[in-house]
Amino acid sequence: MTPHRYVVAWMILMLAWAAPLYALNAVAASNPTPRLWQLAAQEQAMLEQRGIVLHEASLSSYLQTVAERLWKQVSTDLNEPTIKVVMDTRMEAYAYPNGYLFLSTGILNQIENEDQLAMILAHEIVHYVRQHTAVLYDHFHTSIRSTGLSYANQSQAAGGLAMKQKIDAAEYQADDEGLVMLKAAGYCETEVLSLMSNLLKSLQDQGASEAVGQLENRIKTMKTLIGQARDSFPCTSATDGDHYFFLNRIAPALIANAQSALTCGDLNQADRSISKFLVLKPEDARAYYLQGEILRRRNNGDGKNQCIESYIKSLKIDPEFPLAHRALGELYFKAGRFQTAKPYFEAFLRLAPQDNAREFIKGYLRQCRN
Repeated sequence: MTPHRYVVAWMILMLAWAAPLYALNAVAASNPTPRLWQLAAQEQAMLEQRGIVLHEASLSSYLQTVAERLWKQVSTDLNEPTIKVVMDTRMEAYAYPNGYLFLSTGILNQIENEDQLAMILAHEIVHYVRQHTAVLYDHFHTSIRSTGLSYANQSQAAGGLAMKQKIDAAEYQADDEGLVMLKAAGYCETEVLSLMSNLLKSLQDQGASEAVGQLENRIKTMKTLIGQARDSFPCTSATDGDHYFFLNRIAPALIANAQSALTCGDLNQADRSISKFLVLKPEDARAYYLQGEILRRRNNGDGKNQCIESYIKSLKIDPEFPLAHRALGELYFKAGRFQTAKPYFEAFLRLAPQDNAREFIKGYLRQCRN
């Protein structure tokens, strides 16, 4: 994915820096939109090729419904945005200039209700509608032409005070107009502060001091914006029912985030995500398998009872879930219980004819038979 960005981050600098590597001429500088849209499409295709875009119809439909509710408050000739989810544990959200808005499973894992989700989307919609990427692109090229910097030094121009001020202004506008859009769509703006508090705690736990400072400043700005008298209407805080409703809608993102966190070794985040998911979906075989994997890694691969119990729960729900068979076979094999491991290995080979681990499991099985 793109370089690490905390909280509600977006693609402005990536596109501003990438575009000159393709072409720099008067036409491109005066009309950046077509080129930026092309670069955005290339970046999105790359995400698809990497297999990290989450394709879950129910989740996509829900996110699109929330975006449509917000979009009704917008006056523009641009096409309605399309919402996508990427399997990434980092807390990210960003808007491409061609109208695709991406949320990470990591940011969805931090959101507690639909009001908070709506603010994330409203913020990114403003970036899209205002075409902030094109504005910064144009400023970037103007800086290069006026300073005469070479491509090798263009990052110095992009990172200068003027560019920072442009970025800060775009962020402020996205927050300000996002809140107006949020309220116009009937969402409760005070939930934004709860969201930002959750994000702040996560960043503090990660020890991300620079990002913590940036978010603390943004929270102050949000409090000021929310406190302004702008035709506000009274709203009530989200209830436990709202929270449960929301989590059910984003459940596919929770289990995907657990898998991503497990893959990158973040066992704490994996455990939080899978625990949330199991409260919602207690009859999901894959979830218990992932819970078993988390426990097994925490126990350095030995056969602790909790770990085995999770795999067995997985197979009680779905007796033909191949990965749980493999996991139990490996645990019993390493414990020297070869005859107990044997049927699990056999089941795995029968149920997963295309799995890359088949040759290893065949080797284990031969040792069991001998």
